[in-house]
Formats: sequence, C-alpha cells, structure tokens
Amino acid sequence: MEENQGSTQQNSSGIIVVAGQRPIGSNSLQVAGTVSISGLRPISTSNIQVVETYNSMGIRPITANTFRVVDNINLSGIRPIGSSTLVVSENYSVFGNRPVASNTTDDSDVLMGFLD
Repeated sequence: MEENQGSTQQNSSGIIVVAGQRPIGSNSLQVAGTVSISGLRPISTSNIQVVETYNSMGIRPITANTFRVVDNINLSGIRPIGSSTLVVSENYSVFGNRPVASNTTDDSDVLMGFLD
C-alpha cells in the first residue's frame, strides 16, 4: 500500500486539495475555517445547535435533537435507549445480536439518532 507523503492545503475557493491519489467527490460542503488537529481538518458551516460540551478525551459537543430517551442501559457506560420511527428487523442474530435496519431511509436524523 502506498503512503501519502504529500501535503494538504486549502485553496482560495474553499476546496481542500490533498496530494496523492485519494478520491474526493464534489459536494456542497462550505468550509468556514480549518483546525490543525491530527492534520489539517476543515470546519464546516451547519445548522447544528450545540447546547453543551462534554470533556472526555477532548471537548465534545452535545447537540440539540429530538431523540426521545425511554430508558438507559449500563454497557461500557450509561447509554440511552430511545424511541423512534426507525423500522428494525425482527430477525437479527448477527453483529452481536444488535438490531439491523434498512440502509434506504431518507431520514438520516432518525438513522443517526439510532446509532450509538
């Protein structure tokens, strides 16, 4: 496997240019700035509302959401059990007996809220 020895830089139009053969598709990402943490990382604009931060292995944002917590479970820390409209297969036994849902959902907020 070839290693990327090139540098990463941002040109004036907000597109990140990476040396080497790494596919980067076009998208509507708007880069508001960059931060040098483990390389040069883009900071994008978004409509995410940060309501609090949590300082565990770095400062992590806690965002506002519509995730309804109905219970919690203590597995490697306290984890919420939520209620959502995501359709989960009744027949699952793979992936450590974890629920399996379709990848064809159009509501990514529901899917991301379901993921831990």
